[in-house]
Amino acid sequence: MGYINDLKEQALATLKGKWGSFVGLTFIFMLLMGIATGATQFGEIFTGSSFRTLAIIMTGSGFLLTVLAIPLQVGYYIAFLNSSRQDLPADIGDLFCGYQNFWHVLGTMLLGTLIVIAGCCLFLVPGIILAFAYAMVPFILHDHPELSVTDTLQMSRVMMTGHKWELFLLYLSFIGWALLCVLTLFIGYLWLEPYMQMTTVKFYEQLRTEFEGEGEYEPMEENTPTAE
Repeated sequence: MGYINDLKEQALATLKGKWGSFVGLTFIFMLLMGIATGATQFGEIFTGSSFRTLAIIMTGSGFLLTVLAIPLQVGYYIAFLNSSRQDLPADIGDLFCGYQNFWHVLGTMLLGTLIVIAGCCLFLVPGIILAFAYAMVPFILHDHPELSVTDTLQMSRVMMTGHKWELFLLYLSFIGWALLCVLTLFIGYLWLEPYMQMTTVKFYEQLRTEFEGEGEYEPMEENTPTAE
């Protein structure tokens, strides 16, 4: 737990004096994602009713918006990464940086998601393991935009080999705060999310240092296990 506590202390130090910008960033992100996913939920209300056409339109629109919002999720991660490296408050503009390389970001995230879903369809545990294996993909998309879709996924798998349990324990360490946020009618998540995301950034930075060292990453030729 000492390793986890050290990462969380680093995150708090980075967030000090910048909480307002990250709370605002998280609110805007949740609002935009809520709009994207809300259409689908709205369409489900009319499913089976006389407003079937409206239900189909709303559900289809919601699905499309959800897909189009995937780069927004990547941008949310990158906002924390840039702030950590530059020691600056959150930049709302970073939310949309994933759209600068839209098709590459979308393709990489969709392929990773489909692999995780396939793993979950077989057994739940392999799906969870795969989710942790691809946890670093948003950061790698930012640091290595030159990599192909498969190389980006591969790099995340290799980086996370032997570290998936560490990340699981890191997320688990926030469960107490998550339960407390429920008592605030979930308003507390506007503060918890920045805390968790910045800690994840610190986790990635240590992995990157360990993996890349002083050199540049080169796509690895050997096959690497996806669930180890």
